Amino acid sequence: MSVCSRLSLLTGKWWPQAEKHFSQTPLLSERLHEVGYKTALIGKWHLPGNPMDRGFDHFFGFLGGFSNHFVGSSDYRLDNEPYDQFGEDYYSADAFSERAVEFIRQTTSEDGGVPFFIYLSYQTPHNPLHAPYEDVMRNRGKYLQGWQKIHDERIRRQKEMGILPKNAEMPSCPQNLPAWESLSPQQQDLEDLRMSVYTAMVERMDCGIAKVLDALDACGVADQTIVLFVSDNGADPFSNTDDAMLRAGKLPGDTMSNWQLGTGWAYASVTPWRLYKISQHGGGITSGAIVRYPGVIKKEGDLCYTAVHFVDVAPTLAQIAGCKTDEEENGESFLPLLEGKSWSREEPMFFQFVDNRAVRTGKWSLVEVDGAGWQLFDVRKDPLECCNLADRYPEVVTRLEEMWRQWWYDQTGQSEYKPISTQNHQHYAPQGDWGSGKLYVPRAMPEYLKHRYEK
Repeated sequence: MSVCSRLSLLTGKWWPQAEKHFSQTPLLSERLHEVGYKTALIGKWHLPGNPMDRGFDHFFGFLGGFSNHFVGSSDYRLDNEPYDQFGEDYYSADAFSERAVEFIRQTTSEDGGVPFFIYLSYQTPHNPLHAPYEDVMRNRGKYLQGWQKIHDERIRRQKEMGILPKNAEMPSCPQNLPAWESLSPQQQDLEDLRMSVYTAMVERMDCGIAKVLDALDACGVADQTIVLFVSDNGADPFSNTDDAMLRAGKLPGDTMSNWQLGTGWAYASVTPWRLYKISQHGGGITSGAIVRYPGVIKKEGDLCYTAVHFVDVAPTLAQIAGCKTDEEENGESFLPLLEGKSWSREEPMFFQFVDNRAVRTGKWSLVEVDGAGWQLFDVRKDPLECCNLADRYPEVVTRLEEMWRQWWYDQTGQSEYKPISTQNHQHYAPQGDWGSGKLYVPRAMPEYLKHRYEK
């Protein structure tokens, strides 16, 4: 998760204020600790300090933003102590899943059982793109059909499953994405490998989650346990490390490599949404969540399209656990939604990252990418943001922009919005799909390296 999402998730507050007052802001883990929960953070922390000082009884993972999936990093910790016991078979998703299972067994075996909270923060599928060799090879060749065909096939299946309406209008292919057919066989080969590693990472995580769910069943606590699975943002469209990796002779999947997913596969991976990680359009901020709560959710497999925000998670879990209400929270409990009752957010949702920003209400989405000006969408009629209505409804743009500016002032004290432009940001390149984005240029598989992952 990004720092912004993580702050909102753990505090129930908008991230700018939560970041500014982090040390004085109660975290969900601290509130649960007060009402008798044993708490664990397993995986990625990426916030100030050590989670052991913020209401967690157990911590296994790393403190920073990302780590090597095979050999870890110097910021790994086991509770408060540095951890460096990475054996030949170490893989982060496996290790995190096993720790979660162990924690469940331990807490449920104590006298009378102990209520518990696990924040299982997988690094998968964040870069670096690493996966066990045999898992990668099982997927090799599956993606040679290209990102557009994969995207279109996913659209077909989503309509078949009832996730999308049959007549849903789809966003156009990004203007900064080359056609798959225009790539050389060597470019296609390297792109196939990139996506094969990414897929293997997700598959490995899925297997680990299955073990966690099995542990809840085996320990007899599944009916009383709410399981919330969600990703914080869309797929990573960047490929900043490609040239450096190839100069070093490292391919996606190699132990000491650091590859990202790239624009082509990000486009396919966020299907059917527009844009990707960092943007505040649907593909950057809309993630389908999966909730399992057998004692409360009566209709298994039901689809729900009600929008919630990360700030809503802490109030919801705190209410379920019987914590005192935090009057300063920006989030709203969506427990009624889980109980099958009518519920919707009363307040707008606000977003900002680098020079991308948005405000969303029940009807409207006002969004900007690359500092290129506001776009307006009627998300009730056009949830996938295909038709920009900014010129047709200037009064709506003005009203929503004022709401966003007031939110920004309340959060930061800045009367003027001064974004950090992607043009001047070392890590992020412009990504707009309607002309402002930087053209994606896939690299080619070097002849002398292709034998490593050849079918």
